[in-house]
Parts: sequence; C-alpha cells; structure tokens
Amino acid sequence: MFKRRAHLLVAAAGNDGRAARVAELAELAEQDGDVAEWLEVRPRPAMGELAREDLEWADLLVAVDAEAAKDMPAGRPPGCRPKYWQLPPASVLQDDPATFDEATHSALACMAGGMRMLARMDAEDQPDPSS
Repeated sequence: MFKRRAHLLVAAAGNDGRAARVAELAELAEQDGDVAEWLEVRPRPAMGELAREDLEWADLLVAVDAEAAKDMPAGRPPGCRPKYWQLPPASVLQDDPATFDEATHSALACMAGGMRMLARMDAEDQPDPSS
C-alpha cells in the first residue's frame, strides 16, 4: 500500500515559469482532494539546474516539453523515474493562461488517477485480515 504521496519534480528546459505554474495549480487542485491525496509537486526553474538532493527526493522527474525531456540528467537515482508531459509553450502561459492551465489540470488528474488505480490494485492483492 502507498505510504505517502508521489513526489513529482517538475522542470522546463529553462526558467520560463511553467514549472512554477504547474506547482501552483497542483496546490489549487488540493481543494478538490484528489491531487492532494496522491501527489506532492515541487517546481525547479530549469532541468539543467537540478541538484542531487532534488533527484533523490523525486519519484518522478517531469519534463514539461520535449526540450526539457532531452535535458533530463542521465544519472538519476533508481527511484527517480522520468516522465514527459507535453504542455503548451511558455508563450501560451503568457498569452492564453487558461489553455495552459487546462492542459496542466488534465496531466495532474491523469497522474492522480493512475496513482488511485495502482493503490486499488495493491489493496486487492493484500490478504483479507478477517479470513
């Protein structure tokens, strides 16, 4: 059974504000409970600026675009898995924030839903203590 929320470390290739916005939206989503129950999100300004401590904390290192995915550090700890979200570019965050927010909400909901499903599968595999 899962003992804690999954740790998501989010970064873009450069400090364009998208990783910070993802973390803000995750905090706002805590009001509806699902994201808060399953995910803890931390932003980092840029993929190339990640410290070893960041990678050791993270269960998932989330790149917000293809460029960030290319910059993912190769020497990640075994418990830090790479993840790629194809979020809109930084220009969309500035010009049409609702579009960026919608794509981010969708990605967060998918991740939380996946965690919920894994927890259910894990619970089904546990022996019934009443038998």
